[in-house]
Amino acid sequence: MTTIYNVKKSDIEGEGKFLCEFRGLSTDDKPTNLDDGEIENGSVFIEIDTGNIYMYDLENEEWNNITSGE
Repeated sequence: MTTIYNVKKSDIEGEGKFLCEFRGLSTDDKPTNLDDGEIENGSVFIEIDTGNIYMYDLENEEWNNITSGE
């Protein structure tokens, strides 16, 4: 289960986009949307069991590992 650690509403024209920080296990699904808005470009997912950090790419709707250069 993914745990939302912190959610902050971004200041992008009040469109319901949120800059988020998620923490969860490497086996957790990384979310691509929220019930009340969109996950904003640059949101972060930290895997607590591996230490890998992923950043969200809104245009391609994917999480990119920024710790290993993948």
